[in-house]
Amino acid sequence: MSQTLLQGVTLVNAQGDAIQGEELGQDGKALALYFAADWCPDCRGFQPALNSFYKAANASREQLDVVFIGSDASAADQLAHFKDKQGPWWMVPFEGDVRTQLKRKYGVCAGAEVRALQPIKRKGGIPTLVVIRPDGEVVDFQAADKVERDGVKALAKWQ
Repeated sequence: MSQTLLQGVTLVNAQGDAIQGEELGQDGKALALYFAADWCPDCRGFQPALNSFYKAANASREQLDVVFIGSDASAADQLAHFKDKQGPWWMVPFEGDVRTQLKRKYGVCAGAEVRALQPIKRKGGIPTLVVIRPDGEVVDFQAADKVERDGVKALAKWQ
């Protein structure tokens, strides 16, 4: 297997199960990074659309992996947000520097995080959904717009 963006990164789901990041986005599945926080009104507005999209995309066969990168204030806030409001996908744990690395790499963070994340060339705030290849190459930086506009038809453009 070639090097992947999430190589060696342990991700968790809402039930506490763990998976290695390099297992995601394989076998033709699209891989999306979801940057969000529970305190963000726009994130709360987008969340139901993403939940429905994920369910439809994976209804007949698994075609989409989503990884949540939180901008919540604490590990407890991030976990509560993830468990209570998000779909059955994966999360980068609050602890460690992977969240920070991904925010810097893609230039996505909440406005309140910009100073702490310097140096960062900010390209977007939250919510942002970025579809990537397993190696981290961006397929679609504006995926959230397509989820809301095109629904499950957007998936064909990312595979």
